[in-house]
Amino acid sequence: MKKIILILSILVLSCGTKTNQNNQWTFDATDGSYIQWNGDNTNANEMLHHAMKHMYNFEYEKSMTFFEKVLEYDSSLFGPHVVLAGFAIDGSEKQKMHIQKAKELVADNNETSKVFVSLLDLPKGNNWPLGSEGSFELWSKMRELEPKGKLIHFYYAFSNPDSNERIREMELLLSEIRDQKGDPNSLPTNGDHSYMIPPIINSLGYFYYGIGEKDKAKNHFDEYLDLYKSYNSYDSMGEFYYNEGDMENALKYYKKAIEMYPSSASANSMVRKINE
Repeated sequence: MKKIILILSILVLSCGTKTNQNNQWTFDATDGSYIQWNGDNTNANEMLHHAMKHMYNFEYEKSMTFFEKVLEYDSSLFGPHVVLAGFAIDGSEKQKMHIQKAKELVADNNETSKVFVSLLDLPKGNNWPLGSEGSFELWSKMRELEPKGKLIHFYYAFSNPDSNERIREMELLLSEIRDQKGDPNSLPTNGDHSYMIPPIINSLGYFYYGIGEKDKAKNHFDEYLDLYKSYNSYDSMGEFYYNEGDMENALKYYKKAIEMYPSSASANSMVRKINE
């Protein structure tokens, strides 16, 4: 019996340690004026970590599920409502609810958080609200308020309308996280941001393809596949081959994405399109 109790105690401590390690990505609230994503509920913060990881990797189906779970654990958080508004059907009652709740719940938070929620006031378009037209100006303001914020830096780079500046800023962010090199005012001072490296690599693949540097793009997609064994890495490679007109390899990678996550809307849509 004593041995069983000891084993159970070890398992409980181990689970607690694992949760703490997963939550190392979070910020010390006294360290700066970050977007105030977190609350006091450990389970909500854990779900938030997974939600954001999938969001960065454009795995919106999984991200949506985790963000909804966050609100089940802690209904006081404004951040999930901002993202869920973007996932909701445009003009739906659910979207209106998320917009309203985000604006209500952010009232007592810091200025950076309020600017973040103001993304919801932008005209709806592609990648609304985090990366739509007009978002760069708001991310720029947030970056001025808190240059150490890595989510802010990611979307500051992602939403930049200048292709070359977009790449430069994303490369700077990669160096800050992977190599701990860069502007001292921008370097993160706490938390483990390594989970952002794969989606940064993926984004750079698309950015380089967009300016015609296809070899660099392919290298980044290869690296993304090595770093992130999940459905979006196969979807990205499928899109690369589709854009190159290589339908055989495009189908191969899209089908692999579906194999890994059968509900992948993007991969299923592209397989249907190719087979038409």
